Amino acid sequence: MEEVILYQKRNKLVKFLIVGLYTLLLWLLFLGLGIYNQNILLLIFVAIGILITLYCYSILICHFIKPKAILTINENGIIENSTIPSIGKISWEEIDRIYTAKAFKKTSIYIKLKDDRLLYSRFPKWKALFIKWNTPKAVDPIVVNLQTTDAGIDEVLGLLNRGLKHYREDRQPE
Repeated sequence: MEEVILYQKRNKLVKFLIVGLYTLLLWLLFLGLGIYNQNILLLIFVAIGILITLYCYSILICHFIKPKAILTINENGIIENSTIPSIGKISWEEIDRIYTAKAFKKTSIYIKLKDDRLLYSRFPKWKALFIKWNTPKAVDPIVVNLQTTDAGIDEVLGLLNRGLKHYREDRQPE
């Protein structure tokens, strides 16, 4: 199986850059309000918000300048970097099945693992907690987000399922 790499597209990131700039302008408006009212609590809250937003915006600008690979599919498994926690490497043997589901009017690709605890054990505690807290109970923790690519969900789902099928066929005893 040849390696397939999906990269972010700059034209898809422009919308996020505009929203990020708008968010920064709103934070600056709140900063002015806090200074005008001399509200220390608001100033502290806004300062934290500005720092977090600037951090995220700088990462977004870096990805705009040099788009990152959000999904890599090869004979060993996949490397998922499309979501905020960035799951990383997942071997084919860990995957139970790959499917699509609709959540919040958006169809996404979900990867069901044989054992979620194995996934969580690879991460630092803060990252494992972040993933657990942001994953609803009935949903698998790995979601492939194709929002910043031109690739279609059906196309990527087909690639992933072919890779999984290829791996399982190679592992079958003769």
